[in-house]
Amino acid sequence: MKGLAAGMDLEMPSSNGRTDAQLVAAVRDGSLDESALDVAAGRVIDLVRKVQADAGAITGLLDIDAHHALAREAAGRSIVLLQNAPVAGGGSLLQLRRDARLAVIGAFAEKPRYQGAGSSMINPTRLDAALDAIRDAATDDVTYAPGFSLAVGVDEAETAALREAAVAAASGADIAVLFLGLPARLESEGFDREDIDLPADQLAVLDAVLAVTENVVVVLSNGGVVALPFAERVPAIVEAWLLGQAGGSATADVLFGDVTPSGKLTETIPLRLSDTPAYLDFPGEFGHVRYGEGLFVGYRWYDARGLEVAFPLGHGLSYTTFAYADAAASVTADGDIEVRVTVTNTGGVAGREVVQVYTGLADSRVQRPERELKAFASVALEPGEAREVVLTVRREDLAYWDIRVGRWVVEGGEYAVEVAASSRDIRATVSVPVDGDAVTVPLSAESSLGEVMAHPIAGPVVQATIAQMMQGMEGVESIMPEGVDMTKMMDSFPLGRVSMMAGDAASPEMIEGLIAMANAGSAPASGA
Repeated sequence: MKGLAAGMDLEMPSSNGRTDAQLVAAVRDGSLDESALDVAAGRVIDLVRKVQADAGAITGLLDIDAHHALAREAAGRSIVLLQNAPVAGGGSLLQLRRDARLAVIGAFAEKPRYQGAGSSMINPTRLDAALDAIRDAATDDVTYAPGFSLAVGVDEAETAALREAAVAAASGADIAVLFLGLPARLESEGFDREDIDLPADQLAVLDAVLAVTENVVVVLSNGGVVALPFAERVPAIVEAWLLGQAGGSATADVLFGDVTPSGKLTETIPLRLSDTPAYLDFPGEFGHVRYGEGLFVGYRWYDARGLEVAFPLGHGLSYTTFAYADAAASVTADGDIEVRVTVTNTGGVAGREVVQVYTGLADSRVQRPERELKAFASVALEPGEAREVVLTVRREDLAYWDIRVGRWVVEGGEYAVEVAASSRDIRATVSVPVDGDAVTVPLSAESSLGEVMAHPIAGPVVQATIAQMMQGMEGVESIMPEGVDMTKMMDSFPLGRVSMMAGDAASPEMIEGLIAMANAGSAPASGA
């Protein structure tokens, strides 16, 4: 009943009429206004009518091939090339040579994990498998070995046989493309993962393959990040996520270079679970979780603590390279920050770069992350092409919620503006002055002297009193350690306690009058 009154129109899953009866009873006894029920029912009926109208409009017009092609393009743009290190003999494994002898290993290559589990599951119009797409793109024979089973309860003998077949396939190939990932049973709605590790049997296959060849490309299929303890031993790693129905073909497009990878990580890949912000707080106790990380989630946490990570937010390699130059930032008439930077494709193939802008305020009065992503833009460039990219950091995105006045506030100061290829690949840093919002905080007896001195009305009034207080505290200074700044110490002293030290210079009545005067917004005729 409270949910419906607050705007919840549709309950899922159904309660089989139980909550419907509660709503009827609430309307009859007057605890729920019938008009609220009418509004909710009307919005649901309107939604049904819109769906029926749209269904009629597209009948016979759905181009399945065109939609599949779009899904393939979107999937290709989503793939993140995490690593493509040089191998013995020079060069990198990716792009794959079409005439190379390839061994495709891993059950995900044949049975793609292309969507989430649970109520997010849909029926695709078709489904591309990476194995088929790789065979179509290669000019030499492609061998395949499942390597591991996605079934539950596989015995050790079958596991060993699958691993041995994978080793045999890798031994006879120039390059082994190993598909690893998380089965749907390990990440779905309704429960949380207990770790960020890949299954042990998959890691065992990788170890066995690496024992016979160093030319290994790992392709990951996962909805959330996984730990990559093998990163230093594997030359190439492709984060393919859950790519949808055309993901198999899109993966082949990227592997062979028909599509230059341009995806960037939207989350940090940590080295270990214990490095994550919520490690000590999640899953909580007795059904309650304390979100102790506050603002410091994701990259903000790792940067604040100076932690090493496997791959940072915004990271993603390409088959080409990009140079950044002439970065500049200025404040517009609307108060936004306009950032300009020239990006040049310095490599030999066409590519797309995602330019990122982070901001920071080193001397902020409130707790802030070291850097915060505020804008990004994607730019496609031909080899040798240069283009100026313009990004806008909206003024309101610089604001913090000031609990003292109950509104968003932009803090003034010299903001650092970082133009970057990732949160830890900063290409240029410029600064720009931003005017802050005027904030007048209501004073109380618990207000600190620092807050009082910053108040436009009360500040000037109490300056003389503070000076007199400091003169009277010379004896106190003599017992303090050398070098202690008494003024700084007094900055956090509560206003209501001033009378204890100031005596007649600031009686409790005078302080109460000062608070009332300041909060009323008027200055006194004479000093306090």
